[in-house]
Amino acid sequence: LLDAEFLKAYRHGIVLQCPDGTLRRVFPCIFTYSADYPEKVLIAAIKDMGSCPCPCCLMPKATFDLLGLVKDMRDHLTNLQTYCLEKVISAHGFIYESGNTVDGSKVQATLGEGSWVPTLVSTFDINFV
Repeated sequence: LLDAEFLKAYRHGIVLQCPDGTLRRVFPCIFTYSADYPEKVLIAAIKDMGSCPCPCCLMPKATFDLLGLVKDMRDHLTNLQTYCLEKVISAHGFIYESGNTVDGSKVQATLGEGSWVPTLVSTFDINFV
């Protein structure tokens, strides 16, 4: 990984043409991020100590002993879930429009089963010409 070509680019940069047509000197680097469980929870936008640590597969912690088994793979394929945006939007409305608390019964009833949190992330489109 740290061969001569990479080290040269790391020290002196590489001139690349960006999508907007401008030539820019970029400096590649290797970045590692280390985090404890609470920080990872914040980054992943899942509920700390929730019943399902993953917002996609909804596998309860109680079934972690089955991870990697044939039954686990079969169940994962048949029970695959996607992030439930409607529930998050609903809980977000309970908090910011109706004045309910984050740990209130309406929000917990809406988000509890999937260990979701009422966090919406804005996205935007970039059109490179």
